[in-house]
Amino acid sequence: MAMKAYLLFLTFVASGWCTAQNNNVSTLPAGKYETIIKDNQLKWERGDIIILDQTKYKLSTSNDVGDYKFSITAQRIFFTSGPLKSMYARTSLNNDTPAIFLPFSENEQIGNKLPSEVWCYYRH
Repeated sequence: MAMKAYLLFLTFVASGWCTAQNNNVSTLPAGKYETIIKDNQLKWERGDIIILDQTKYKLSTSNDVGDYKFSITAQRIFFTSGPLKSMYARTSLNNDTPAIFLPFSENEQIGNKLPSEVWCYYRH
């Protein structure tokens, strides 16, 4: 009986692990990530995020270019310079397309002002 419960538990854990793996972003393609404020579905006043290459980005409302690092393991983007320096950002898949989101609570805790959670959808 204990062996059946143990095998059932392992099957459950393994199936959950496999499902979670499919939600990971493995790469951030260069291009425009259109920003939408979650609460009101309006554009973010700071503009869209434009990923220039594997280390550079800018906002559509500015010519300032900044550096970022993408962590596949953490599913995070670390903006190390430029207009989004120190902004807390995560990645997710939206219909099998990479998306960036800036969570309100994490950014508020570190002193970054956001109107609400901001989602950034890849638009090529």
